[in-house]
Amino acid sequence: MALFGKKSSDSSKSVAVPKAFTIQIDPSKFNLATKPAGPVHEQLETLKQKLTKLSSNVENNLMLVVRASTKKDKALAASAFEFDERYIQKGKFEVEYMTLAYLNFQQLGEADQKIVANAGMILKELEKIAQFCLNIADKTEYIQLANVKELHKDEYGLKPMGDITAEMIKKAVEAFVSGNSKHASETLDMMKEIEDLYQAAVKKLKAEVNDSNITNFTGILSVVEHVHATAELSCVIARHFC
Repeated sequence: MALFGKKSSDSSKSVAVPKAFTIQIDPSKFNLATKPAGPVHEQLETLKQKLTKLSSNVENNLMLVVRASTKKDKALAASAFEFDERYIQKGKFEVEYMTLAYLNFQQLGEADQKIVANAGMILKELEKIAQFCLNIADKTEYIQLANVKELHKDEYGLKPMGDITAEMIKKAVEAFVSGNSKHASETLDMMKEIEDLYQAAVKKLKAEVNDSNITNFTGILSVVEHVHATAELSCVIARHFC
């Protein structure tokens, strides 16, 4: 009888695997070893380069999803997921392997261990930012800005917020890579501009909301909140290097 549905054994036959778990990458190509293959500083420089590349890709995706959301461009939003899978997921995978292996399986000195630990910290924050980008992309088809047809213009300052935040991420990571605390201080200073844009956007949304537009405005507010939170994460990174 079919009263109780399929047998429990049937449920294990085939389950769709999310794309995020189908990364085509071979960890054996990372050339990991329990001892550095060459001078430690060269190994750490490679790690920094990988982290810089990952940061750049995250910055690019942030600007892409903000543009997609302000222009209601569903195709552009979809490309953010493709970009994340092709480049960001792979970059995260590689940097994670390197930081874990170097920190736990190589007998590095205290100063070098601190460099690797900081790289691991930055990776975790970039992972959060990357996910926020995808959250923004998810909102694209559900929100409508008034000036959608005007290039690089929106009434809530989302594009400048996105551009400034992308620059903040870049500077925060550069503070680690270069050892120049000036970049970290600049990141924190730029947060003041983000706060002004954020407060202005929230104020405008609250002043204009009504029952007919509340769903749309809630979606827009979500994007505003995500960009603001992303800027705050760049400051989390920067504060380690001031």
